[in-house]
Amino acid sequence: MRLNRAAQIFGEMRINQMGHVARRLLGARFLSIEDFLPPISPEQGARLAALARGARGKINAPILVLGVMPRSGTNFVRDLVAMHPDVAADAGRLYEFPLLHAADDAAAFGRDFLRYFPRNGEVLEKYDLLAMLAGAWFRELQAQAPGKHILLKCPHVHNLTLAPYIFPDAKLILCLRDGRDVVDSTLNTFSRYSVTRKTFRQLADEWRLGTEAITTFAEGGVNETEDALVVRYEDIVADSQLFVTNMLAHTGLNPEVFPWDRVDQLPVRGSSRSNASDDARWQPQSKASDFNPVKRWAAWSKADKARFDRLAGRALELAGYER
Repeated sequence: MRLNRAAQIFGEMRINQMGHVARRLLGARFLSIEDFLPPISPEQGARLAALARGARGKINAPILVLGVMPRSGTNFVRDLVAMHPDVAADAGRLYEFPLLHAADDAAAFGRDFLRYFPRNGEVLEKYDLLAMLAGAWFRELQAQAPGKHILLKCPHVHNLTLAPYIFPDAKLILCLRDGRDVVDSTLNTFSRYSVTRKTFRQLADEWRLGTEAITTFAEGGVNETEDALVVRYEDIVADSQLFVTNMLAHTGLNPEVFPWDRVDQLPVRGSSRSNASDDARWQPQSKASDFNPVKRWAAWSKADKARFDRLAGRALELAGYER
């Protein structure tokens, strides 16, 4: 089964992806900061935003929840935002929306398009097709949910510098979580026999890079924008009402129609401590009285704590976590 899965992965990838995936499968480092923050010039960004807006037309501001990496609390944040009656969550039954994550594939498609008639390169640039796709897709999703604000999520922030331009005017909610809990949750959620399972080092490395990317969008960061709200999962767990207050102000949603009385009764989805398996894990489950998803890493050995600190300690400080 593992060999079949590996064969499928290699069979579906492009030649330029093989080195990346091979390093991942071998347990080596396979990501760099350029995977999260590709350089976009102001002129390129303005062009992409204009293309996206042109393809999209006039719609309500979409809301996108993006996580530092899987197991960072995007389901919880999505569920809180989705409680608002003016929000259409998972529009088009898109339970995950990894369009930014697939941006490199979109650029590769553009290269294939130009290969058949290179002179088209005079009018098409690297991410133009991606911007037009995003705009047209949002227009179609808005047509399926008239009058609502589309809500989509993805537990990745690859190609994050593209987000303000591919999704212009969208309200971004960027979710951080303590990387040690992310690693702990990941290793307890996904099968150790999976060929795509990442190592401790790979997970810590991915979290560090994702955190570095997100914090550039925080107040004072080089990518700061009024359309991005950076949040920490732990803070939301500690005071969900405060998060909802800030989220409503950020998105412009009406606080008077929000069901405030239901905030603290929100069920749990996808807990790494759930006894359910496969799809059942992601269904809503009642929250146990002793449920606490914060600082589970405290039970780690001294060696694992020290190991994570060597790999990503600076990023912990960058995001405001204790080392």
